[in-house]
Amino acid sequence: MTAEDLTARARIRDAAIRLFTERGMEKTSILDIAEEAGVSGGLIRHHFGSKDGLREACDTHVFDELMKFKEEALAKGEADPGFVPTFDTRQLLFRRYMGRAMIDGSAAAAAQFTEIVDGTERWLREQDLDMPDPRACAAALAAMTGGMMILQDHVARALGEEPGTHEAMLRMSLAAGFLFTHPLATPETLKKASESLATYQRKE
Repeated sequence: MTAEDLTARARIRDAAIRLFTERGMEKTSILDIAEEAGVSGGLIRHHFGSKDGLREACDTHVFDELMKFKEEALAKGEADPGFVPTFDTRQLLFRRYMGRAMIDGSAAAAAQFTEIVDGTERWLREQDLDMPDPRACAAALAAMTGGMMILQDHVARALGEEPGTHEAMLRMSLAAGFLFTHPLATPETLKKASESLATYQRKE
């Protein structure tokens, strides 16, 4: 591709990300994206084939960028225990996009969720933690953190913050971090719950 083609492709992708986030895929047309990106509908089809192809490219790009952000934040956190991540406008948009993609039933978003569960399960097993079902724990953890993306506007409003802002995301993240490091249930309570589940399974 020429530099001009690459620029147009990125402009189309970025316009689609904004519109898919605001309206959802079903309510966004190729013509809407073309107008937002300042290109023709034919150029979108040339680069992505269809709206489904464009959404898949958007999903992949957003997921990759979020993973980079996470890896960079983890690395900085290890180097500096006092490090607090900054959620810039781009990162906030990408988080909102992923939440919308999961709601809209994106196949790529669903596949990426499974990848997250796979990676989380590997990490949990490497920690050699005493847990009865690492796969289920990984899936539950991924769902809880994914739920923050999906419900972030509602959570922000409940906190009295403006949705889609750094302040709202920081408060959510710090609260989630506290809950992850300060279990609400005692080991005894969890043991009783596990025993009850085991009894129920034996009855089936």
